[in-house]
Amino acid sequence: MNERRLHPFTVLRFLRKTLVVYLLPLVQVLFERNWTALHTALRQDALLFLLLCAVSWGILRVSSWSLDDTGVFHLHWRLGIRLDRALRGEMLAALTIDRPLLYRMAGASRLTLYPVGAAQKHTLSVCLPKADAEAVADQLMPLVKPTLHRPAGGERAALGFLGANGLSTLALFVLAVRQTRDVPDWNPAVFAQIQVSFLARFAARWLPAGAAWLLAAAGFLLGASLMRSFAQTVHYTVWHTADQIGSRGGWLEHFECRVRTSEISFADVRISPAARLMKRWPVFVTAGGCSPELPLFVYRSGEEALFRELLPEFRMPPDLLARTEQRSLIFFAPAGIPFALCLLLTLVSATVLPQLTVTLLIPTLFFGALLAGAAVGYRREGLWLREGRMTLRRQQGLYLHCICVFHPDVCLTAAQSPWAASVGRTNLTLTFPGWVKLKVRSVPLRDAEKFFRFMETN
Repeated sequence: MNERRLHPFTVLRFLRKTLVVYLLPLVQVLFERNWTALHTALRQDALLFLLLCAVSWGILRVSSWSLDDTGVFHLHWRLGIRLDRALRGEMLAALTIDRPLLYRMAGASRLTLYPVGAAQKHTLSVCLPKADAEAVADQLMPLVKPTLHRPAGGERAALGFLGANGLSTLALFVLAVRQTRDVPDWNPAVFAQIQVSFLARFAARWLPAGAAWLLAAAGFLLGASLMRSFAQTVHYTVWHTADQIGSRGGWLEHFECRVRTSEISFADVRISPAARLMKRWPVFVTAGGCSPELPLFVYRSGEEALFRELLPEFRMPPDLLARTEQRSLIFFAPAGIPFALCLLLTLVSATVLPQLTVTLLIPTLFFGALLAGAAVGYRREGLWLREGRMTLRRQQGLYLHCICVFHPDVCLTAAQSPWAASVGRTNLTLTFPGWVKLKVRSVPLRDAEKFFRFMETN
């Protein structure tokens, strides 16, 4: 075996976790507030930086990797004692290769290996040069005669989200600017006539503008996230072979995912109001502890043939309404409580602090949308057996997840409260390899028993 060194970017994770160490010497500057304390803190930071650089150099010196003649990947660690971790290709459920912009500039790739049945925290992530990462991936999970597809639905869906977010963020910035201009001048004599505390006077002066700018900042950060998602969907390619399915793409950041089809736990079609409007449906695949944040592919209405070619065993849950008699109202609690609170604050502000009313309407509408999503989940969430497959539908926020179970190794857990037992309902939790869990709430007990009987006979 020819042992090779890891890429120097391996220590970035270690340095990122030690950033708080640099702030410790600066704490005393907040109390003493003089140049001498600042110079002392900077010297201490310089010494800490040199110490951490020495530790990082040691990490790179004692760690290495290699591929033997049988194609087994070895990760070596030598610090006093020798520790080796070996992984064969047959042991992997999936692998991913990430190349953020900074990594691309340095010629590095982050290779993440997901062993079969291992939780996400037990995955193996290494930073290798680009050519080495591709060579290891081709050795562990080679692509043999892949069939390529280039669906265009993902780019347009991400661009639509980005455009809508741009308009909403612009409206929030306009609102924030108007609220800032409308801040009343500070007149202590006027406020002294009103017998309120200092905090109340401060809130009346700055809370409307501060809340508006906070919402604008949240919209901007969401826009940055959507921009990143759009950049990752450019040049998106999906392929499948006899035993694998995967995708790659990206403009500024490159991403590649390879999944062994025999280890797919479940496939998830996520339906949102925007997806219904644009008629583009993202499909996510989970295998072991690998749950990528990007969809495997996005297909448009009328392209179901591509969906069937990539995932021929997928069965969509039937388009039926769930039985809602005596169903628990817990669906409405997560969104209903903050919605009621925001609505109450909005009504109070209309008479007490009118400048804040428009700003409070935004989170009220947001939680109102989540409450509408909860109503959809109340009527649609459930589980069904269809053509020899376990299918289920669950609501999470604004997304309705249509899931088909692929892997036979599934643990079913039914949990009942005394009230649920009296009305014949239960919460059913499905646990997959990698400790990935899905929970379907307040389903009829007889439907859950069908799942248990199906697992016993298959």
